[in-house]
Amino acid sequence: MVSQLDALFNPKSVALVGASGHPGKIGNTILINLMNGNFRLYLVNPNESVINGLKVYKSVKDLPEAVDLAVLAVSAKITPPIIQECVEKRIPFVISVAAGFGEIGEEGKVLERKIADILKGSGTRLVGPNTLGIIVTENKLDTLFVPKERSPRPSDGEIAVISQSGSVMCGIYEMAEDTGVGIRACVGLGNKVDLNENDYLEYFAEDDRTKSIAMYLESFSDGQKFVEICKKITPKKPIVAIKVGSTEKGAKAASSHTGAIASGSDALVSGIFKQIGIQRAYDEIELLDMAKALAYLDHIDGDRIAVVSSTGGFGVIATDYIESKEKGVGMRLAEISDEGKKAIRERTQYFASVENPIDLTGSVTDEMYGEVLEIIQREKGVDAVLLLLQLQPPLLTNRLVDIAEEKIKKGGKPTIVCCIGGSVPRPMLRRFEEKRIPAYSSLTRAIKAIRSLYDRGLYLKRIKSSCKEL
Repeated sequence: MVSQLDALFNPKSVALVGASGHPGKIGNTILINLMNGNFRLYLVNPNESVINGLKVYKSVKDLPEAVDLAVLAVSAKITPPIIQECVEKRIPFVISVAAGFGEIGEEGKVLERKIADILKGSGTRLVGPNTLGIIVTENKLDTLFVPKERSPRPSDGEIAVISQSGSVMCGIYEMAEDTGVGIRACVGLGNKVDLNENDYLEYFAEDDRTKSIAMYLESFSDGQKFVEICKKITPKKPIVAIKVGSTEKGAKAASSHTGAIASGSDALVSGIFKQIGIQRAYDEIELLDMAKALAYLDHIDGDRIAVVSSTGGFGVIATDYIESKEKGVGMRLAEISDEGKKAIRERTQYFASVENPIDLTGSVTDEMYGEVLEIIQREKGVDAVLLLLQLQPPLLTNRLVDIAEEKIKKGGKPTIVCCIGGSVPRPMLRRFEEKRIPAYSSLTRAIKAIRSLYDRGLYLKRIKSSCKEL
């Protein structure tokens, strides 16, 4: 099924209006970012004839075809007439990156109303204005006006990011790039004069390559429609969202940022999110942590966690955080069967602890980790596994990642890795991520990610039960 927004995210042709050959100009940065895309690229600038070896057209009207997407790198004041040209050219999608609209006050709102009037009844849809733009990693569509050397782009992946803040969007995909997490696409909402979060939710819901959706929201364009759409999506695809404005000053800041009212009390938002299956995050780290766990792994139906580690101290910390309802996630340590404990004992040193949390000690080897993982994967009383690593043990090597991957895939139990330390574990964390095994540098982050799998399981169980009652 071809989505109504397919030409926006998978254009065959793109026009950059306001293209520039001058480094530092927005029109030049966007041009550089578009140059390697898998689409035909046209440039528009009335004052240029050739830029970077490409022919430049004087106006949108002069373009040799009705492109799928026009990116406007022009000022707010001349945006309306250019959008009018796009409408007349029958261009289906326009992205306007300019600021200076509703977010600055009445003068900008007048411009927004002009744009809305131009779009009314036409076949043209608008992203923005005042948006950072769109990234689609698979086809190399990159309309952002930030240079890649200052904001490295992520690899192709399975998480879709919808953000009402360009800087938050950058922060999320930069963290993803830094840790090896792939991103399917990013879209900046901007001022939502036309297309809004509900439109993008519907698109990513039908996109087979999107496995989870991460959102940063300051306001709802149509709260009731948002709820209705999410009710249809969340039984099939997880959504994680930050909704800011939980305090009076936060709500005021959100309103001034986008020009939209951050409506709905914080308690109401949390209640609705829980009801419709959205997992709420409170910062960008939580958002990405949960989104990747939910993209890579199936939900879990139980709360029994097995901890496999080479460290006693962190195993104890993990235990407290897993089991505490007040300071932790309120789950349980799994009971390892007598048969399982015997099998672990046969493969470890006599001073290792075979009770959960399992402590393989500093004498652990790659093979020992793998053998114990295989045993734990067979345990019927285990719902999820936390593989807790420190790389100080002298016999551990990079082979551990491949060995662990083999055992995890063979066993099938959702497994999350925590590799604690400074710079030394970072390459190993990245290798786990590249194999779609969620990996974290913090114990609490890893355990919260497991909790997100359990919360999804609880939600799916609840809606399944509701359907049976009907």
